[in-house]
Amino acid sequence: MTNPTTEKQWRITATIDTALCIGDSGAGETGADKSTVKTSDGQLYIPASTLKGVWRHACEVIARSHPHFVCNSPRAENMCPRPEEELEKENTEAMQNNHCIICQIFGSPSSESRIFISDLTLDNDFGAETTAIRSGVTINRGRRVAEDQRLYFTETSLPNAGFEFSGPVTIDRDITDEQIELISAGLNYIHAIGSGKTRGLGWLSLKKIDDTTEPQEIPSIATDSEDTAELSIKVTLESPILTGGRKPSGQAVEAVQYIRGGLIRGAIAKAWLADLESNEPDADFERLFLNEDAGIFRNCTPGPKILPATAVGCKDVSGFLADGKHGIFDTLLERIVSEKANWMYQPNCPKCSGRVESQSGSYTAAKASYKERHLNTRLLTRVAINRQRRVAEDELLYHLTAIDPVFVKSEKANSQEKIKSEKVILHGSARIPSDLVNKVAQTLQQKVKRLGGGNSRGLGKVCIAVDKQQASDMMSKRIKVFNEELQAVWKTYADLPNTEIDPFEGTYFSVNLQSDAILTAEDGWQRSMVLTAPMLQEMAGGTTDVTLVRSFASYNYVGGWNAAWGLPKETALVTQMGSVFVFHTPDIDAWLSKLQTLENIGIGNRREEGFGQIAICDAFHFRSREQVQSEYLIKNKEETL
Repeated sequence: MTNPTTEKQWRITATIDTALCIGDSGAGETGADKSTVKTSDGQLYIPASTLKGVWRHACEVIARSHPHFVCNSPRAENMCPRPEEELEKENTEAMQNNHCIICQIFGSPSSESRIFISDLTLDNDFGAETTAIRSGVTINRGRRVAEDQRLYFTETSLPNAGFEFSGPVTIDRDITDEQIELISAGLNYIHAIGSGKTRGLGWLSLKKIDDTTEPQEIPSIATDSEDTAELSIKVTLESPILTGGRKPSGQAVEAVQYIRGGLIRGAIAKAWLADLESNEPDADFERLFLNEDAGIFRNCTPGPKILPATAVGCKDVSGFLADGKHGIFDTLLERIVSEKANWMYQPNCPKCSGRVESQSGSYTAAKASYKERHLNTRLLTRVAINRQRRVAEDELLYHLTAIDPVFVKSEKANSQEKIKSEKVILHGSARIPSDLVNKVAQTLQQKVKRLGGGNSRGLGKVCIAVDKQQASDMMSKRIKVFNEELQAVWKTYADLPNTEIDPFEGTYFSVNLQSDAILTAEDGWQRSMVLTAPMLQEMAGGTTDVTLVRSFASYNYVGGWNAAWGLPKETALVTQMGSVFVFHTPDIDAWLSKLQTLENIGIGNRREEGFGQIAICDAFHFRSREQVQSEYLIKNKEETL
């Protein structure tokens, strides 16, 4: 019998009876040969992947004693689904879709897990000292003395200190009563965890309580009378998250510094289909995901702004002044005019006059104070355990690069250095039909609790808040200021001796990529890295005269996974976010409405997944080297006084 309406929530508490050691993938600061895992701020925890592996093994032992057919994990080729000819020879009791009861609960290479485990975090406050170093030595069996070069040190938690770890476990609503009984029995079967169990480490007692609560009602969001509405999305990371990326070495996946809009979109689609009895799209689903004017879900980034490719900073001390660095400024206006005047433009650092290099990433701007927002990554090492030998399985070691869920800062107070941490919050937006605003908002806030890969092993846990998007500054005003600033630089160059430059005519505007873009050339099929004038005219649906003046672009490749098809997406050439394209037109009035439309819906392919989002005449182009230098002199004078 299943519960068709809600997920079941358990809270697991682990009380450590001895000392705990769960091997870390990196070298510890203690110098021990084997470190134990800690969070970014130095706190002990029990990884969800470790708990899930032990829990699954316990359930396998119990299931085989019933007897149930249980596949041979951890190798994928020996796991479910089982071929039909093999099922005829086995006891197929409790089999569903050729999957044994263990794979139905914990998942397999071809099926999703029905149990989602979170990291167990430390409940006690023991201060800074939570670990101890144990020494060990191998004994020579023949001489009964210490073996040469076999002394080692292990980092463990403080022994017999009464550490308590706890964390939530979510159980899918499709799970059966028999499966609930099995995982409850499996939890009671666990008596030790981590490494060194036969030597007295990791012995514990586990208990669970039912923590299921009804979801709170979400206030409605008022919308305008227009057909589409803009929503702001705020994602708070509760655990490390796998954001995906390229595999440059074939072993570890690079983590991108944002959550792709496609992850948000896919999570909503999955939740809506799960609520439908037939799992077939209804009218609302088709409007949001399948129609030509489908909803657009933009990337969630650590900062609301993306640095343009023309932004540069000191090569030795790069960063904004507010972050204690040498400052970042933009070079677009100077580059355009210097090329028109046939001058070589080579800027230097406004603080130390050193060399500068291109900057990238996201940032925040409040009251002319710019701060960089860069996410920290964590390398997670995982290995499958051989069920018979209880050691690491050959050739099943792998690495994951995940975004760390906290910012860790070091602050000094009263001559003492303190570590301060704050949760990572990512900001995004969506453009959806007005009558679906509240349905989308409720789904994101109540049902989307996990994003990315490794959900059942404690990764990708998020808390999402949705609100109405605030109106941004007018695009026409940005274009006007852009040309005023450009004309001022133009006049400065024109007044220089021995300089020939044509008069300033017409209107210039820049197209800034706020996300990666998948562009197709005007021939209709070939990928392009550069946004050309004919491509822009075709996207805008008009033939108004426009000329590409300059482009600052770089490329990358992007893939992905289509969960609905169960197949990888086609690898596509993308123009990287931050790329800048400058155009000139003699009739800007004919372009204003078209540029506003492109800024709202984006350019290129797969826009509904967050690709191709643009900003016209980004305000960061107005931040010149002289402005940064002036701010530095003022700040230096204030500190001197």
